[in-house]
Amino acid sequence: MKATVVILSKTHMNGRSCVGGMTMDGRYVRLLDSNGDNQPEDTDLEPMQAWDIKFRIKPNTTPPHVEDVLVLERTRKRMLKKGITILEFIEKRDIPIWRGHPDNIFDGLIQWTGNGSGFIDRDGGVPTHSVGFWLTDRRLLRRDYNGVRYRYPSVNGNRSLKFKGFQEPVDAIPAGTLLRISLARWVSFSPDEERKCWLQLSGWYDL
Repeated sequence: MKATVVILSKTHMNGRSCVGGMTMDGRYVRLLDSNGDNQPEDTDLEPMQAWDIKFRIKPNTTPPHVEDVLVLERTRKRMLKKGITILEFIEKRDIPIWRGHPDNIFDGLIQWTGNGSGFIDRDGGVPTHSVGFWLTDRRLLRRDYNGVRYRYPSVNGNRSLKFKGFQEPVDAIPAGTLLRISLARWVSFSPDEERKCWLQLSGWYDL
């Protein structure tokens, strides 16, 4: 398959880069190398770039990570057209955007720990994608705890997102900012623990 892909995010993942994008017809893709591994940490794939990419869909993907594609060839095309925001780019393609409280994201399937970390598990339901966009209705404040986190002020319990992007962290993210959020790969931290996908913040736009 061939498509023009706009790079939308780059996140840290075990010493490599998880690179996410979208085709011009509105398909989410996660750009793995031809062997099915994440891109190297120093990859030249950067947000806002457009690339012509030849790829094949990774076989036997595990939901919700259905966006995985294997990059076979790629050619740098251009940057996203000047003056177009990412919000305009995705709205033009009728991409759903979650709005308001973080309990709304991923179709309400996120569960929350006492310290505010979000996750999904199979008992609670698996969303159709592992990535998405959220317009927060409140300011998110930085909190440094086990990495950089951004806390949403909620009366329904703690809500915070761990930041895994390559952008320089800011002290606060204003209300109305478009965010890209994602679910990490399935993992358990002990043999008797059910596997989970943990919620993370990949980055923000037009801040």
